[in-house]
Amino acid sequence: MRSDDLPLEGKTVLVTRNKAQAASFQQKVEALGGSAVSASLITFQKALPNEYANKLQKDLSEPGWLVFTSVNGAQFFFSYLKENRLPHPAQKKIAAVGEKTARYLQTRHVTVDVMPDTYIAECLADTLKKHALISDRVTVIKGNLSRGVIKTELEPLGFQVREWVLYNTIPDEQGIAELRQASGRSSFDYITFTSSSSVHTFMHALGNGERVWENDRTNYISIGPLTQEALMQYGISSHIPETFTVEGMLTLMCSMSRKEGLR
Repeated sequence: MRSDDLPLEGKTVLVTRNKAQAASFQQKVEALGGSAVSASLITFQKALPNEYANKLQKDLSEPGWLVFTSVNGAQFFFSYLKENRLPHPAQKKIAAVGEKTARYLQTRHVTVDVMPDTYIAECLADTLKKHALISDRVTVIKGNLSRGVIKTELEPLGFQVREWVLYNTIPDEQGIAELRQASGRSSFDYITFTSSSSVHTFMHALGNGERVWENDRTNYISIGPLTQEALMQYGISSHIPETFTVEGMLTLMCSMSRKEGLR
């Protein structure tokens, strides 16, 4: 892309990611010429009490698979290990849902053994079916709102699956207040969602009435099919990128903006 190529110039993009993750997304939008409005709708908090540390350590000490369904789960996992002075799991093979989670694990000097081509839990489950043995214990690190796809798919086949909920997803009240203020004073050309929970929080905060945040060019961008399905529950259609990542969303918005400019 040329340095003077600004496909999002004149576009206002609403970023609804968690505050800790939104800055990079916002910077990339602005580097492409767009104006980014950030409203953190959800935040995360530790879920697993420290008194479970010994049980987790026992689980991690047994051979098998350690499965990360999100980068948030990976971050809370290593934070929990540090807080409770637990050793890194040396007996486990590692599965990650997508490239962002895999990149984070690499920063912790953890090698990812398998990762699906499509970054959703169903494809991760299918990948594990191909690589794991029935005798392998499968340990899943997840959040409270994460679906139980791995367990549902693998247990009927004879796998022993243990889920550990490491974090809770909760509404970000400050971000919700900022969203209400922003929606009252401006409309958005692109409204982006990177999770189903952010969709539901958005609709709960603003309602589905007159949609004052829209204009005749507003497009909704979902990171993947599950987020797209969440929007459809409110009668809102959205576009999803070929690759279910923030980078994929940016590429999609740039492509849509360029096509609009040719009309």
